[in-house]
Amino acid sequence: MARANDVVCGNQQLSADPLPFARSYQLEALEAALKQNTIVYLETGSGKTLIAIMLLRSYAYLLRKPSPYIAVFLVPTVVLVSQQGDALMMHTDLKVGSYWGEMGVDFWDAATWKHQVDGHEVLVMTPAILLSALRHNFLQIDMIKVLIFDECHNARGKHPYASIMMVRCCLSIMT
Repeated sequence: MARANDVVCGNQQLSADPLPFARSYQLEALEAALKQNTIVYLETGSGKTLIAIMLLRSYAYLLRKPSPYIAVFLVPTVVLVSQQGDALMMHTDLKVGSYWGEMGVDFWDAATWKHQVDGHEVLVMTPAILLSALRHNFLQIDMIKVLIFDECHNARGKHPYASIMMVRCCLSIMT
């Protein structure tokens, strides 16, 4: 039976998974993000990462392996890859993989990416890495159940965020 904070996604039911220390505005943003694509505009240090964590906790049952789906958390810097990956591991029981250029991901093949997807439910990376993996068809946009853009105000011009959104928009038009 559906509860007041449940959202139906396709034929499956999502349930908000709030953390007890979340503030009311964070819970409001979580509810919005469960229903539709959402941009959360808050000051630095006001808890946007916590909203993302609660969203991923809400989607966890759709991501658990052997599910073919993943969540991708995009951040603009290598320092943030580690920071956000650590936060996700601390506040969720999801298997989190963290990726940045110095790991040699630019030289990975389809089998290496498949191994990463099979072993992780959330992939934290810089946008250039996701864009490259999409362009080489190592990852497909339709395998991403949740896509989080940290600092989404950068999604303009030739920024990788804007290019990723174009991949998503083109897929929507073709299907």
